[in-house]
Amino acid sequence: MKITTKDLVTTGLMIAMAAVLAQFPIYGSIAFDALPAFLTAAMIGPLLGGLVGLIAHILVAMFTGFPFSLPLHLLIAIMMFVSCFIYGKVRQNHNRYLAMGLGIIMNGPVSLALISIFAKILGMPFSGMIMFSTLILPLLIGAMINIIVADTVYGIIKEKNKIRV
Repeated sequence: MKITTKDLVTTGLMIAMAAVLAQFPIYGSIAFDALPAFLTAAMIGPLLGGLVGLIAHILVAMFTGFPFSLPLHLLIAIMMFVSCFIYGKVRQNHNRYLAMGLGIIMNGPVSLALISIFAKILGMPFSGMIMFSTLILPLLIGAMINIIVADTVYGIIKEKNKIRV
């Protein structure tokens, strides 16, 4: 994958947009910071989209005071990278609906299950099934909003670019 200057500038703008959207949390460190990451994964590619997702989560965790501890937020950031990467890769090679479904599942229950288990291993009081059952609904809602809006915006951008050509 060749990364152009335009790609780097767009990625930087998406990171800035994620920092702004991180200021509006849905619940704890669950926020709209992932929207630019999923948009980047669709527009530019899965690698840069994943990078935006990773950085975006670190930013929202910083803004909310790392409520789940630094090690746990690093794992969440890695899972954001993976979720955005998978969404972007499937979006490129298959179709948008499969990509959105996998993105929501990866960003929601799969990530939360791994994070809940890791929190339990770390001996955190808010972990395991308590963590999973408390966060699953807000995380699913956040994932759905972030991915559906990002995919819709990408569709609009793509359509507008077709018209200009």
